[in-house]
Amino acid sequence: MNKKIIVIVSLVIIVLAGSSYLLFFNSGKSSNSENVAEEKQLYTCGMHPEIILKEPGNCPICGMKLVPKKGSSGNETGEKKILYWRAPMDPNEIYDEPGKSKMGMDLVPVYEDEGGASGVVTIDGAVQQSMNVKIATVSLKKLSNKITTNGVLSTDERNEYIVTTKVNGWIEKLYVNYTGQVVKKGQKLVDIYSPELVAAQQELLTAIEYKQATGNTEDHDILKSGDELINNTIKKLELLDISESDIQKLIKTKQINKYMTLYAPMNGTVLMKYVIEGEKIMAGKQILHIADLSNLWLKADIYESELAKVSIGSKVKINFSYLPAKTYEGKVTFIYPTVDPKTRIIQLRIDVQNANDELKPAMFANVEIQGKTYEEQPVVSETSVIRSGKNNIVILALGEGKFKPIEVKLGGYSDGYYQVINGLNPGDKIVTSAQFMIDSESSLRAAVSLYTSDKSDSKKDEMNNEMEHNHSEMEKMEMSDENHQHAEMESESIIRKGVIDLSEIDKNKDGKVFQDFMDWNVVSDKPGKCPICEMKLQEVTLSEAKENLISNGFKVK
Repeated sequence: MNKKIIVIVSLVIIVLAGSSYLLFFNSGKSSNSENVAEEKQLYTCGMHPEIILKEPGNCPICGMKLVPKKGSSGNETGEKKILYWRAPMDPNEIYDEPGKSKMGMDLVPVYEDEGGASGVVTIDGAVQQSMNVKIATVSLKKLSNKITTNGVLSTDERNEYIVTTKVNGWIEKLYVNYTGQVVKKGQKLVDIYSPELVAAQQELLTAIEYKQATGNTEDHDILKSGDELINNTIKKLELLDISESDIQKLIKTKQINKYMTLYAPMNGTVLMKYVIEGEKIMAGKQILHIADLSNLWLKADIYESELAKVSIGSKVKINFSYLPAKTYEGKVTFIYPTVDPKTRIIQLRIDVQNANDELKPAMFANVEIQGKTYEEQPVVSETSVIRSGKNNIVILALGEGKFKPIEVKLGGYSDGYYQVINGLNPGDKIVTSAQFMIDSESSLRAAVSLYTSDKSDSKKDEMNNEMEHNHSEMEKMEMSDENHQHAEMESESIIRKGVIDLSEIDKNKDGKVFQDFMDWNVVSDKPGKCPICEMKLQEVTLSEAKENLISNGFKVK
């Protein structure tokens, strides 16, 4: 009995000991697993995925807050292929092996899935929110063919006339004596007294008397000379603007008119009166400016990019502010042959009928031109296109935080939208804001990937040699700039364009400045954030800032 009790107690002790061991072992294993899991959590930068750190903090490149890296594991970095190593403070400074940058900082690796030549960029969702990334869908749309612009009325240049005189004299009487007076063709305008005109009339009467006195002679030369003298004096009077009726009246009555009368050459309105009664005038003096206002010209401005929509005969609707309920219709009758070099606009001319004198020259008009009809095609908003001069880039949203810049061919433009001839299909997702930052990062990775590819390839070797040559040229430029650092400085430091004068920026003369490594030309003497992208400015020496600017295409003094 005692033996049985001893055996039972022993078995109970063994079972309890085994259970305790298993519980302790599993607890330790779980604790170790949690510790390992904690150690496996890595942090990365949404704008620079190659930055992978074990602890949270700020990105050493742009100063943005690091975010947890999804799917990070302890052997993750070991499984991925490292394409190249880059300096954390200068994305253009790349190496084939780990080490130190020119600034003495540890190089960071760029892995295969982060720097491929495809140009795909992965951005964390939280970072997308902070960057205000907006995505839109490409749709089929028929762009509006209407052009809305402004215009100004002017007189028809073909129906204007300046009343003037070809003799010296005095204004004896003005029949039209105020601006705005309406005149009819043939109406008397002004009487002019001119001694020169009186003398010309006397010559005609003398020539007539000479012909009559020699009319009985048989000498043909004398008879011929009498006729020529009369004809010459009549032509002289005609050249002085004496009407044919007045000349015939002079021949018939033999009475000299002391005054020459000028008549209206057409129907119109007096736009300007230049003389008053009794005023002495010289030959060529302007007396009245008359214009026919029954037809006016409306000159409208359009942009150079809109010219393809318009042609001679395009229909136009016109509204004036003083008659908002009335719409005038017209057609484009002329397109001016030149472009304004400053505003890049072209003028159109539209004939507007003004039978009731409702419209006045210099009136302002709202103009709607019916242009050529567009076909239905995929369209993108103007804000989604990155225009670099030669190429037009759109950022394609691939989903799961991946973005890729693609080149597109643009067509017509209207109301803030471009037609896409090639490069996109209906239903594609594109970025409409913050695309400049995405494209900048993607272009950098694509270029670096090409630079660090297989060196056995002859074409890639040639690219490497060219980049090394450019690097040596930049070093020579830097040495040349250092040799001329005591040259006379410009009075104004140009930051955004032109030559950047770092010595003017370094006002405290400590040899250091603060620079943005996204917008390299943003340089300040004080710490802070970039006013463009709001990234933290990094402290660098003047020589480092100069090298960064030169390597990114800026001119430095």
